Amino acid sequence: MQTITRQVRLFVPAVIAAATAVVILLADQIPWHEWPHLLLFFGLTIITYSVRIPDPRGGSVTPSTVLSYLAIYLFSPPTAILVVGAGRTIAYALSRGWVPWRALFNGSQIALSVAGGSYVFAVLGGVPAEIELTSGWPALAVAPLASQVANNFFVAYGVSRVRGTPFLSTWFGNTRDLFWPNLLSIPTAVLLALLYTDVHPTAVLVYLMLLPLQWLALSLYIKRRQLYAQIVDGLVVATDVNFPLGRGHARRVADLAVSIAREMRLSEATVESVQFAALMHDVGMIGKDELLDRPVLNPEDADGLQDHVLIGAELAKELPHKEIATTILCHHERFDGAGYPNGLRGEAIPLGSRIIALAEAVDSMASGIHPFAGTASVDAIALSVERERGRAFDPEVADAFGRLVERGLFSVGDIGLGAQFPLEAPRLGETPVR
Repeated sequence: MQTITRQVRLFVPAVIAAATAVVILLADQIPWHEWPHLLLFFGLTIITYSVRIPDPRGGSVTPSTVLSYLAIYLFSPPTAILVVGAGRTIAYALSRGWVPWRALFNGSQIALSVAGGSYVFAVLGGVPAEIELTSGWPALAVAPLASQVANNFFVAYGVSRVRGTPFLSTWFGNTRDLFWPNLLSIPTAVLLALLYTDVHPTAVLVYLMLLPLQWLALSLYIKRRQLYAQIVDGLVVATDVNFPLGRGHARRVADLAVSIAREMRLSEATVESVQFAALMHDVGMIGKDELLDRPVLNPEDADGLQDHVLIGAELAKELPHKEIATTILCHHERFDGAGYPNGLRGEAIPLGSRIIALAEAVDSMASGIHPFAGTASVDAIALSVERERGRAFDPEVADAFGRLVERGLFSVGDIGLGAQFPLEAPRLGETPVR
């Protein structure tokens, strides 16, 4: 269970208070006389944000980005906060259960993000509910992206404070990953805005006809992620079957690697990449069990055993995250340059590989897996890691492991150090579309 830090406990009510204050202080700028139109958009917001698809990494995704961008084009900042914030809060409560602080925070953070986009839209010359395609395209293009950057800020701050990961890298990673999907949502939002302003406000209900298609697209995206996870899990099982003495080794290495990565305050995207690479680091050993059973290896056998990093990297190249292949390829490199397959030294070795190298050695010592003949105690393992600090292992990685040991977060045979596969990232406020 993740600890809610003092920073998060202050951040959540501050966001809720900010959204509430804007509505109260600028209530005279809200066009209350247009209540039928506001109520229409309010209802559409509830319906759209209630369509949720569980994400295997935790949280959920919703087909709501287009609607958020539409609100930017149609409403002033205080109106956007009132309509979108209230609609999002109710939708969250209906779809996820009424937990006051969660529902209010989710409604407030998305409302402030949309209001920020609406403000940028006005600064760039845009007028609410007046869509000008020729001269107004900069405002139409930039304002939604500004809103998304703000939304990513709220999510990244909460996640980074809970996880203890760097805020800026988490924020940048979220913004980068979502840039193209959000950019492609802009034309649809502009089209709906034209229907709203040039045909009739009720024409925006055509968006409801698009929801099934968006739901299908998101479902396919999630299924692809699940298939990705199942492929990795299947390879891990195959490795365990082929090498019974090392059963569970890959999962334990992944758990420890995740804990070390988080202790080093790496971003969640990096943590996830390290986890997948750790789970797959020994898939190249499939079919080489006979070599492991030999008491002495001749040079040819040793080369055959070392080839497992090349085979594993080739298999990983077929997966979407290409950096995983490089991480697997280099996980037997040594910090002093005496490793294989390329004799890389120091920071020339990918950071994920340096983390997995230590995690694998630690679990092999704890479990008596090749090349270690018997199990070792926590103290003996910690001493060995310290002795190889700067030689086999990256000093920073070794120090992170040492801190885990000092705090009693590592024990021989412990499988629960890190997150179990698949990785679940906590979300105080989900980004509407991934």
